[in-house]
Amino acid sequence: MSSLSKKLASYKSDFKTRTPVEILETINRSISLFQEHSALKSVLKVGQTFPSFELADINGQLFNSKALIQDNPLILTFVRGGWCPYCVLETQMWQQYFEKSKSTLNIVAITPEKPEFAKSMQSENNLSFPLLFDSGLCFAEQLGLVWKTDDAMKQQLLKWDINLTERHCTPTFNLPVPATFVIDKKGVIQFRFIEEDYSSRAEPDDVLAIYNRLI
Repeated sequence: MSSLSKKLASYKSDFKTRTPVEILETINRSISLFQEHSALKSVLKVGQTFPSFELADINGQLFNSKALIQDNPLILTFVRGGWCPYCVLETQMWQQYFEKSKSTLNIVAITPEKPEFAKSMQSENNLSFPLLFDSGLCFAEQLGLVWKTDDAMKQQLLKWDINLTERHCTPTFNLPVPATFVIDKKGVIQFRFIEEDYSSRAEPDDVLAIYNRLI
């Protein structure tokens, strides 16, 4: 199985070759601004207890964090939505591992997209692990995992017909920061990946190396 990092790098390289320089500059400037003001290094470190949560999936079924870690460790990953090609590549790869485990891998993805949009992402990518709805990015905000997009990035997203006020339950153009955690059965973080650059994601093999040691 090809690594996720290779798939992401391939997409990013292709995107650069077909995208006007001024748009690339807008994206890079937006990421740089976020990195300059980011406090993510101090957020949710390994060894800390992951905050408890209760979120509904896109069909309305409630998922409680205490129940999720009762029998097995949990892989939890934040994704921006079905419009984001990097999120799509990430969730597609996690689906492959989920199927390989015969649906025993304990993983959930959290998205701020309204269920009608998230359902499209689920069906278009044949995702069968839970996709949880973070209404208004309230949980991401609680964790300090929110990217407040600048005006130039907001305008670029709108030009691409990505209207986050329509896709989210919030008037802002905020997004969750790509982040992946492994949480043990005591609720303690054993693996942490948080990245300001949304084109980078945790490598599933690295995540699973920790996860499998905890089973």
